[in-house]
Amino acid sequence: MFIFKVGETLSKIVLRLLPRRFSDRIQYNCSEYVVYVLGTKSHKTKPRMTFMEAVFATILFDLALFGTSNPLINTIIRIFTSLQNSWDKPFSSKEEAVSQVTEFCERLSIQQTPWIWEKPKQEYICLNDFFSRTFSPNHFPPIGEAKVVAPACCTMTRYDNNDALKSILIKGCNYEMENIGLPRHDVHLYRQNSVLLGYLSPTDYHRVHSPISGKCVHCKMEGLDKKSVSVKFFGGKFNILNENKRLVIVLESEHDDVRVALIVIGGIGVDTIAYNSNFLGQRITKGQELSSFRAGGSAIALFSTAPIKYVPDFEQGSSFNRHVEVQVGESLGSY
Repeated sequence: MFIFKVGETLSKIVLRLLPRRFSDRIQYNCSEYVVYVLGTKSHKTKPRMTFMEAVFATILFDLALFGTSNPLINTIIRIFTSLQNSWDKPFSSKEEAVSQVTEFCERLSIQQTPWIWEKPKQEYICLNDFFSRTFSPNHFPPIGEAKVVAPACCTMTRYDNNDALKSILIKGCNYEMENIGLPRHDVHLYRQNSVLLGYLSPTDYHRVHSPISGKCVHCKMEGLDKKSVSVKFFGGKFNILNENKRLVIVLESEHDDVRVALIVIGGIGVDTIAYNSNFLGQRITKGQELSSFRAGGSAIALFSTAPIKYVPDFEQGSSFNRHVEVQVGESLGSY
């Protein structure tokens, strides 16, 4: 695939040009780490990023070069950005669609057998069309019986409360929960209960679904005037919950007077988060689709006005801020 070949070649050149301390950081960013897989109750290793992502993200964010006037860095940024924007270029034929989608799946380890996606390969019109794919009706993951289910296919981390999130995850940022866009009257409740953060990798299914059943009492896009940064760097340099483009949806449960806030966060290159602006006031069912992303990193955050009693497997797997791989609809807990 031309897009990947150019990106990988450019990435290798950049790696050779950068000083050793920077190239070491790139190698770390594409190294493997251990996650607990909720569905199989087992551990596995997975890469933090692809090599091309690691180079791009390290230059822009980890090295704090976002906004630099360095002509070489800016040239590299423009090339990477144009490569990502080319994902919207229509395929010239059905044969090209099959070829491009097949290689995309192979490079990112996306399931092809059996084919579980909504359309045959030849019916996708561009790479971004496939990137934002959905499951075929016969292969959509089952929705769990717990009151709270995973809203997306992602790697999830649990924090005991907002203070833990602030001290561990985004220390050094001028982060305040009040600036997320949550309704003010519930902020004190969200602050004292656990927080779930999930990162969606390029391999993942990039649609977000409702974690509970209930009425949508708040639905608003925040940060429209912001330039989103990389959602991969939850390590303290970037304040994604206050600065990135993000969709804030609050759902009120039907019988428990509990409100669950879902923050859908766009990363670099994600200037559009597709959603239905008519959700406000509607009854939403658990597992119902709420939004989708195009190419680019993305993330979600989940807050609750009441404590969530997590199912044992998720409780154990996510202890000590460990990473848990979840599939959309899997049971997380109840309140």
